[in-house]
Order: sequence, then structure tokens, then C-alpha cells
Amino acid sequence: MASKFEASADDVIAASNVLRDFTTNIRNMLQRYRDGVDATDAWPGEGDDEFAKVQRPIYLEQTQKIQAALDGFTEVFLALADGTVKNANEYINRQEDVLSSIRQEHNGQSGPRG
Repeated sequence: MASKFEASADDVIAASNVLRDFTTNIRNMLQRYRDGVDATDAWPGEGDDEFAKVQRPIYLEQTQKIQAALDGFTEVFLALADGTVKNANEYINRQEDVLSSIRQEHNGQSGPRG
């Protein structure tokens, strides 16, 4: 665990893994939803039936909006996970650069003082 003055790349990467798992769960939920929609597609009626003329467009609009929202959530969380990994990589690279500079400076000043 990082101290209060440093970031932990491991923690950042772990957070991105949580986001990816969450995204997987949303995708699974969306697939179950689509399967359910497919199984109940005829419920609002079909053809020239008066009920179908009124209800089917509402049903189709609602199911499409729900699917679009879940697709949107998936995209958002994937982008967030990707950004989190990018952030962790930038942190690691910065940290390595700083530590390398410190070592170089330390090596240049080593030896007897006087």
C-alpha cells in the first residue's frame, strides 16, 4: 500500500481490473436482457392488431433505449479502465525516470567529501 505521499501503480492497475470486471458484468447483463427481449418479442402484439399498433412501437423504443444505455455504460467503463491503465503506466514511467535521475546524481556525488 502506498504512503499518503505517493501513488501505487499496483493499486491503480487493480482499480482498472475492477472496472474491466464491472464492464464484463454489464455486457453479461446486456446479453441476458437481449435474450429476454428476443424471447418476449411477440408479447406487445404483431400485425394489424389494435393493441400491437399502439404498444409495439413503445416496446421497441424502450428496449432499444435500454440496450443503447447499457452499451453506453460499457463504453464509458472501458474507456475509464483504459485511462486508468494509461495513468498507471505514466506514473510508473515518471517514477522510473525520477529514480534513475536520483541514482545518477547520487553516483556523481559519491566518493570522499572534503
